[in-house]
Amino acid sequence: MLGENPLSAVLILAETGNFQDAARRMGVSNASLSRYVAMAEAQVGFTLFHRKRGNSGLTRKGAEFLPVARKLQTEMHACDRQIAHIRENNRQIVHIGCGPLTPRTLIKPALRKALQISPELRFRIAVDARQAPIEMLESNEIDIYVGDLTHTPEAENIELMMFEKRAVVFAAHVSHPLHKAGGVTLNEVFSHPFASPHLHKHWRAAVTQALGGTEEAAERVRVLPQVESDDYAFLTSLLEDDRLVVGGMPETFAELVAAGSVKLIETRPQITWNICAARKAGQEHQAIDLVWQQLRSLTE
Repeated sequence: MLGENPLSAVLILAETGNFQDAARRMGVSNASLSRYVAMAEAQVGFTLFHRKRGNSGLTRKGAEFLPVARKLQTEMHACDRQIAHIRENNRQIVHIGCGPLTPRTLIKPALRKALQISPELRFRIAVDARQAPIEMLESNEIDIYVGDLTHTPEAENIELMMFEKRAVVFAAHVSHPLHKAGGVTLNEVFSHPFASPHLHKHWRAAVTQALGGTEEAAERVRVLPQVESDDYAFLTSLLEDDRLVVGGMPETFAELVAAGSVKLIETRPQITWNICAARKAGQEHQAIDLVWQQLRSLTE
């Protein structure tokens, strides 16, 4: 079986099609990435990528191997997770995956309630807008996922819980010129430097539609955001700059709004976010059940 680094190199390069971009995504040098790809090709016994300046697409055999590589990565993560469970020998640890908009809105209040009932609980929380939650649940990488699952295909062994739709808000420094205009359009919001977590294709489609659904709107959305990070502590720190607009949930900006340094921007139309929680069906783990019930209490 391929090692973790060669396998990751293959999958990331297949996604980016560019050695330099893939190396940056993986956090390694171009030389290291090339070495990992060469190791993978040596092990499988055939060439996976064309080597062209600026464009390193998959060969025919590479394209055939890609779903195998994805399956290998899923199985590798599942093995790592099972080994961790054996090592810990403790089901009081709950692994939660979530999108960047949920930690303060849902995860924090649910954990607070769960810890009041069971103070010995431990949590590991992975915040990443690029997660593939259903696959991670099925491979036992996470126990619960909380985030946008609106466009996720249904899975027979996954239990879903819907939360009330929430409106996404935009915030800027109190001296930002948008505050002088009162209610503003999304076109006006996105005419300023914009920062947010990763916008997956369904978010991009929703924003494009809100901007009119034209080719011009799609082109504007294509270059968003100007600053991308799933770390909201970093994103909110950017609001010290009176040029930037940051998108998120009201709870994200509550402390800054209360301190008077930041104001929410009234926009039209509003963009709503469909929030779900998901876990494997039929689980019988007391700690996971407890957290699930606390999440459920937030829907009532």
